[in-house]
Amino acid sequence: MRHLLLFSLFLLIISPLAPAKDAPKVFAHYMPWYSTKEVSGHWGYHWTMDHYDPDSIRWDGRREAASHDYPLIGLYDSRDPVALEYQVQQMKLAGIDGVIIDWYGIRDFRDYAALHESTQMLLPILKRANMQFSICYEDQSIKHMVSSDNLPEEEVLAHGKEVMRWMEENWFQDKSYLKIDGRPVLLVFGPQHFSASEWEELLAVSETSPLFYTLPHLAEASPDKAVFGWPPVVGGKSVNSAEWTKNLVSLYERETPAIAVAFPGFQDIYRQAGLHDSYGFISDRDGATFRETLDLAWKSGSPVVQVTTWNDYGEGTVVEPTWKLGYRYLEMLQERVDTEFEPRDLRLPAQLYRLRKQQGNTPDLQQVSDALLSGDLAPARKILTQAEQEARKEPAFFFEEDTEKNSRYRLFRNIPYREGEARCHLDLYYPSGGKPYSTVVWFHGGGISKGNKSIPVPLRNKGVAVISANYRLSPFVEAPVYIEDAAAAVAWTLKNIGNYGGGSPESVFVSGHSAGGYLASMIGLDPQWLEAEGCKTEDLAGIIPFSGHTITHFTVRKEMGIGGKQPVIDSFAPLFHVRKEAPPLLLITGDRELELLGRYEENAYFWRMMQEVGHPDTTLRELEGFDHGKMPEPAFPLLLQFMKSHSSH
Repeated sequence: MRHLLLFSLFLLIISPLAPAKDAPKVFAHYMPWYSTKEVSGHWGYHWTMDHYDPDSIRWDGRREAASHDYPLIGLYDSRDPVALEYQVQQMKLAGIDGVIIDWYGIRDFRDYAALHESTQMLLPILKRANMQFSICYEDQSIKHMVSSDNLPEEEVLAHGKEVMRWMEENWFQDKSYLKIDGRPVLLVFGPQHFSASEWEELLAVSETSPLFYTLPHLAEASPDKAVFGWPPVVGGKSVNSAEWTKNLVSLYERETPAIAVAFPGFQDIYRQAGLHDSYGFISDRDGATFRETLDLAWKSGSPVVQVTTWNDYGEGTVVEPTWKLGYRYLEMLQERVDTEFEPRDLRLPAQLYRLRKQQGNTPDLQQVSDALLSGDLAPARKILTQAEQEARKEPAFFFEEDTEKNSRYRLFRNIPYREGEARCHLDLYYPSGGKPYSTVVWFHGGGISKGNKSIPVPLRNKGVAVISANYRLSPFVEAPVYIEDAAAAVAWTLKNIGNYGGGSPESVFVSGHSAGGYLASMIGLDPQWLEAEGCKTEDLAGIIPFSGHTITHFTVRKEMGIGGKQPVIDSFAPLFHVRKEAPPLLLITGDRELELLGRYEENAYFWRMMQEVGHPDTTLRELEGFDHGKMPEPAFPLLLQFMKSHSSH
């Protein structure tokens, strides 16, 4: 891949792209098409694709959905005003100027009316935030209506004119509508139905003379030949960085106008959902794809950069905060647009969203929402802090997937264990009755480059406390930073768990899945990390890694320039630190024939070496029939049994 990166940089250097005289406006391509049972009474097609069941909840609390990733706030409804305000607040704080709304017209067919309704609900919120909007019309809606006998063929052009008149009367003259040189900007995702001559006739309906932009490969159907960029996937192929760089440079060198594009990658779900073949694949390259496409767009001279997309989960082009990647792309946008806001500010909308879902939309929380939309963060922070303090007085906990609250447990979210670091927060879930309990510190997986904290469902209501901690991720930090973060989270637990009901520092266990299992092992085996935090590995009651590396983690090796299939055992390998005095260990892996490369064999060798050094309490369990991703579900009962047998009470 290194030669591809060098080629991409070479193209950036030699391309004659003229830098924009003024910074371009940044617009996010927005999908208004999501529905949930809570708001709309049903799970919409774009969460299910007639294949996935959101009523099915994974062990980590995520609902099943038609996506490779998952919204940070959970599955939401595009007609939920609280969700819409949350999204606009995130955009505002990231430095986004407006949205380009994917729109299917005004006819009541399929879910088009619902999309139109959610669009109408979004616009006032954008205006409250002093943001703009534009429309990307999906004229494929015409062919779908015709093929379903909803629209007669002879009425197609008349219907198109009706749509144009509606936009002219309701949107094009709106002062918040995006205009270039005084003309409203209209995109069409295609054209996929109307010809160039028909579009000339349709555009003539409008007195404001819209600037009309199409997809590049369909520019011949555009009267002005103006285009907007999009991830260049075709034919189900994987497109590397050199290929998409060449495509974008060519786009920006066109003599006709072009709206520049920035995208994080492309990974659709269509083949997995059984709809049709994939359109193709563009790797996110741990954030490098978004950064490089944004750099190219910024240099293109285009007055508008379209971020593709805010929330198309079906095609994996999402930049809104997600489970796997958190705020990665919004933080990159903040760097580029030189906004006054900081990465820590991006966490405020999600904090507000959760409180509004938990407590209802109180006047104080509505005041916070208004403040975030206006960009006035000081009063928002003050009220949110007070609201969190009040929430902690309540004996009930709240999870999105719960049907009812449980008064026997408390849940405190986003407690900082390292001040000043946006990701260094933990959630604490514990029994509230005052009886003694054991605690497990749980670290999420994701290759040390992705993932998000959660309280695993199988550990809820089991009489134990769970602390789930985020940690900083590669490639934004390198080893040993994430190990240090994990040690700091464990040290916070050892020092503070006694302040929460029946918690005891003598009954603290450390666990995690995959990368989280690796971190758990490193903390429990190499004494230096906890000692740096004023604690000792001997303070731990046990370590329970789920399918964790025991050799040096592949991300650490990647940072060293070592390939993923080259095993290394150095100081960043749990195997390097086998010793008799280590805490009790329960090693759990999936089926050796289904696991990730060599994962069972690593753990088996680790088990053997712990026997050789005389460790008195190391157990290895292989879960036959379960692969790497599915092995946590049957592993949790083993964890609970281990905690029970090794607790001090």
